[in-house]
Amino acid sequence: MPRNEDILQVTPDILRQITAYMAEVFWVCEPDHTGKLLYVSPAFERIWGVSRQALYDDPELWFASIHPEDQARIGAAFRSQRCQGRFSGEYRILRSDGTMRWISDRVFAVLDGEGAPRRVIGLVEDITARKKAEEEIRESREQLRELVLRQQWDREVLRTRIAREIHDELGQSLMALNLNAYWLLHQLPAEQQHLTAKVQEMIDVIVETVQAVQRISSELRPSMLDELGLEATMRWYVEQFHARTGIACRLDVDLSMRTIDDDHATAAYRILQEALTNVSRHSDADEIGLKAFVRDDCLHMEIYDNGRGMDRHGIAMSRSFGLLGMQERAVALGGSLEIDSAPGKGTRLYLKLPLGETQGDC
Repeated sequence: MPRNEDILQVTPDILRQITAYMAEVFWVCEPDHTGKLLYVSPAFERIWGVSRQALYDDPELWFASIHPEDQARIGAAFRSQRCQGRFSGEYRILRSDGTMRWISDRVFAVLDGEGAPRRVIGLVEDITARKKAEEEIRESREQLRELVLRQQWDREVLRTRIAREIHDELGQSLMALNLNAYWLLHQLPAEQQHLTAKVQEMIDVIVETVQAVQRISSELRPSMLDELGLEATMRWYVEQFHARTGIACRLDVDLSMRTIDDDHATAAYRILQEALTNVSRHSDADEIGLKAFVRDDCLHMEIYDNGRGMDRHGIAMSRSFGLLGMQERAVALGGSLEIDSAPGKGTRLYLKLPLGETQGDC
């Protein structure tokens, strides 16, 4: 088996044959402070657009070709570590024709028998195509995020309009019908008990319908979210949840020192709504808790229950369905939503929404 220090003991012809068809740039330099360049493969000319001889004549050409915006980031490491076999990084270069390329540079030390660097070798790969693909994916995600935000906004506008029309138009009509039914009830002779009973039945149906309209209108878009803000709406919704399900609720909500804008308030309310719906349907919990506060210009909300919890498979399924909609709302505003659960230990949801100029920094 050849010794480590003998790895580079090959003839120039063999080295040229090995590197002639390599897509990556292969280079060798001395490990001392001079970092003298001993060899660079033909791929350098294809990627950099200059001759190898120009690099042999002026090794600083390599560093000078680095994009000015990247030089400060990797300059010190490039100069002090590159020819010591301790450098690895990605950066941009500017070719002589003015075009830009992305480069992945990896450096390795070839050691002698005593473990000291004998030669330093490097592999340089042109990753421009990969970076372009990554940028296209990033732009697509940003466009998708904007589309999700737009769809959510349009949906909220539609819900608000429908809720208002149901409350105002249908609600007023039902109230008028209720008043007329009461008037008719008091016009009937006392001896007409079967008619009186029928009118009273009509009034009872109208009252139930009015309550249903109010409930549907509130589920579509509670007016207090616009009128009284997020904290009051959270407290109201949790009270309604307790009245409807009988599940005990613990509240620790304090948003009084911060006004939450409409987009963030709507997102937090919808996530709360969806989370508690999931609790009532799937958790078998008899207690839930809600914490909400603002810290470091970031809205924090935690929803937890003492239900049966989920294993990893259950969490994965949750992420595939119900949780995705909540995550989309959080991510669309630069935030995050995490789930923590285990069988028999309940479930916790952690929401973080950056507010104002801190977006994305929670």
